[in-house]
Amino acid sequence: MGRRAVASLFSLLLVAVAFSGCIAGGDGDSSGATDDDLIDEEFEGLDYVECMVHEDLERCWNVFVPKTVNLSENVPMIIDLHGNTLTMENQRDLSEFDEIAEENGVIAVWPQGFDNSWNAGYCCSSAGELQLNDTGLILEIVDKVVANHSVDENRIYLTGWSNGCALSQKLANEHSDRFAAIACMSYYLLDDPLADYSPIPIMEIHGLLDQIILYSNDAMHLPNVEAQEHGAIQNLLLWAEMNGCEGDLPNSNTPSVFYSVQSFTNCDNGTEVSLVTLYAADHNPYEESYFVFPGNQGTVDTNGIAWNFVSQFSKEIEPEE
Repeated sequence: MGRRAVASLFSLLLVAVAFSGCIAGGDGDSSGATDDDLIDEEFEGLDYVECMVHEDLERCWNVFVPKTVNLSENVPMIIDLHGNTLTMENQRDLSEFDEIAEENGVIAVWPQGFDNSWNAGYCCSSAGELQLNDTGLILEIVDKVVANHSVDENRIYLTGWSNGCALSQKLANEHSDRFAAIACMSYYLLDDPLADYSPIPIMEIHGLLDQIILYSNDAMHLPNVEAQEHGAIQNLLLWAEMNGCEGDLPNSNTPSVFYSVQSFTNCDNGTEVSLVTLYAADHNPYEESYFVFPGNQGTVDTNGIAWNFVSQFSKEIEPEE
């Protein structure tokens, strides 16, 4: 499951798009969806690509609405952001979040970065060099999907790998009002905390043997001095401070054979901040291999860990008794 031929996928996408009428024209209009854009509820099991012009560039994303989605109620949505040099198709195949979506009745979205990259901070991408407004892009994509489908806006989650993980954390920092929780892989927050950030649950998953984004610090990207301050532990402590967590050290440590989870569980807004350390994983934390990165070969269900974490949380405030 989750592994499909590209040709077969795109034939389904084109059929779905023909029904949806959601491909943007070339007039540069990136406003919210109109009544004509709405996808009829009878077309469950949708798997399509939608595009629009955002700040003079055509930008696209893949939406998957499994047949397991309950069309009679609002359902969660998870956005899965690819790493630098990957495509949205690569990320979908690698993370297998389509399987998570199908098993849990969730809408999944894979956006495509410019030149296969995201502007997530100082590090290493064409989008970053051009200072593209990728946070604004993701917010527009969220609005489009919400307009077309029954999304529970209290349960919009973020995940992603490497450059996509850094963008997930940038989105959390800049738009904590929009997202319920994030759990991403193999990178850190590359910006300063913002004053208007409101705590949301954060999990970062990182291989101890990561040779691209080092576990100890991000010194591979020197001469940027800030990189010395960015590592898995530093990132955990930074988010704990941002979330107003109690104590200087994690109050929860859950070890297992192939990984451990250190967490701050007493944080503002009922949030948690967690670091998952994979003992034998390199830059690719997923089960599947990609390029020269072998993955964890099935020893750790990283996407399951990520989903189990974020799915606990909702922005909806429980009424007082």
